[in-house]
Amino acid sequence: MRYHKAVQITKVEADSIIATTRASPTGVVVLSHHEKWYDVRTMTRAEIEAFTADLARIDIAADAAKTALPN
Repeated sequence: MRYHKAVQITKVEADSIIATTRASPTGVVVLSHHEKWYDVRTMTRAEIEAFTADLARIDIAADAAKTALPN
C-alpha cells in the first residue's frame, strides 16, 4: 500500500475525535475498516479517496488469494 497520512488509532481515540472535532476540511475525521480505525482529519478528499481505494484493493487481493485455484 502506498504511503498515506492516515494514522491508525484505537476505537477509544476514534470515539474521542468524533465527539470533539467540530470541523475538518472534508467533514470526515475518522475512517474504520475491519475493526481498524484511522484519523484522517488532515487529509484532503483526494487523499481519503486514494486511501480507501487502497484498502479496497487489499481486500480484493485477499479475497482473490482465498479463491485462487492451486497450480
